[in-house]
Amino acid sequence: MADIQHIVVLMLENRSFDHMLGFMKSQIPSLDGLSGTEWNPEDASNPVGRIPVSNDAGYLDLQVDPSHWTPDVLDQIYSVYKCGTKPPALPTIGPNMSFVANYSYRNNNSLPAAHKIMRCFTPGNLPALTTLAREFAVCDSWYSSMPGQTWPNRMFVHAATSEGHLDNKLYDYDIDTIYQRLEAASRSWNIYFHDIPQALALKRLRGDALKDRFQLFHQFLADARNGNLPNYSFIEPRYFDFAFKRANDQHPNHDVSLGDVLIADVYEALRNSPQWEQTLLAILWDEHGGIYDHAFPKQPQVPCPDAKVSVDPPFGFDLVGVRVPAVLISPYIARGTVDHTQYEHASISATLKRLFGLSGFLTKRDEASNTFESIISLSAPRMDTPAMLPRIPAAANEAARANKLPFLLNTAQQLEAEAAGVISTAPLSDFQESLAEMASKITTAGTVAPTAIKEMPRIEHSAGEHVRRFASEYFGIPERAN
Repeated sequence: MADIQHIVVLMLENRSFDHMLGFMKSQIPSLDGLSGTEWNPEDASNPVGRIPVSNDAGYLDLQVDPSHWTPDVLDQIYSVYKCGTKPPALPTIGPNMSFVANYSYRNNNSLPAAHKIMRCFTPGNLPALTTLAREFAVCDSWYSSMPGQTWPNRMFVHAATSEGHLDNKLYDYDIDTIYQRLEAASRSWNIYFHDIPQALALKRLRGDALKDRFQLFHQFLADARNGNLPNYSFIEPRYFDFAFKRANDQHPNHDVSLGDVLIADVYEALRNSPQWEQTLLAILWDEHGGIYDHAFPKQPQVPCPDAKVSVDPPFGFDLVGVRVPAVLISPYIARGTVDHTQYEHASISATLKRLFGLSGFLTKRDEASNTFESIISLSAPRMDTPAMLPRIPAAANEAARANKLPFLLNTAQQLEAEAAGVISTAPLSDFQESLAEMASKITTAGTVAPTAIKEMPRIEHSAGEHVRRFASEYFGIPERAN
């Protein structure tokens, strides 16, 4: 582990382990994946109609976003629609048995459509992700830090707490982060993003002194190519469909294939970097997004990170959430490694503390979290790691075109996008609404205005342009930049 000087984390959106990697059990027998016999009843209180898992998930299957609000997640896991500081007694139907029923409750959804929550990917349809899982290490017991939504779970990655917040609303998170600890230890860091960095909600990451720590994704590719990666890199995907630049975050209802190409882009940049032999890459998802997984947390109770808990609804932050995909990559990792250790997102800051000798833990949560440095098991770097990954052809072509387009469109490009019918008029998810609100309230000085300083759009393309204009102004990004 002493050879590792660079940790890179790519965090995608809202997919469960079984959904993405469960059917890899046929290729990796020791994996806690799917046998194909797993099922959910249509109605959790009357288990008559069995809906089995299947390996026919499509890249755009989940047009209705499954719920991942804490009461719904507890319903999916425990079949009890309520919050509490401790898990309720499991009903006789068993754990993780209410995914179908819960999805059927969603507005604009139906019971037949809710069966899609059981669809999982065949390994061949996610070639970049599954190749890395075979070639390096897959962690089959990595759980989101709490049973809930994107904002709080992403905050656990940065700060080992969500400051007592459960939801996707915008808060001015005034909390200590791993980035302050890195600064204090004279360790470098960057947050790379595509349209807007969600991490900007962290108050202590704002202001002129830290603006250079936020860079567009193309700068990550350049830094890897030139051997200029910082000690810690955190990569945020594209969260909005913006004309020909479609979202690659994999959040329902976005195209999963574009996220698989992003995984390939990140890996290949590192694999062909002069810093490859000093780098450990972690590919993670923030939370399960309401999608089926069969694994019940083996040790569901964890310490509350700090004194703040949610009052409405009541929740003590003493439970992890549902299992998410996690793949660890380094030339010092043996091919075909399966790690059964239970991790959660606070394991990132805990591992960084150990690796770089940082001062103190952020909260009780990262203090209690397992670290993954033992995944480095080889005494010399492997020479047989793939230099390139397979890609989904249509998604690869689309991503290549998008990467050539500027950060903001000119009039001619806007008209071209309209003529091509690629202007997304989809309503915003809760997560996107909060990102757009952040772009409306944060001033160029880094303070948060009590009311919006700009009108907030309500459809996806307009919101994508809105957050890009904010990022361009705040970070000084030239409009013609990629």
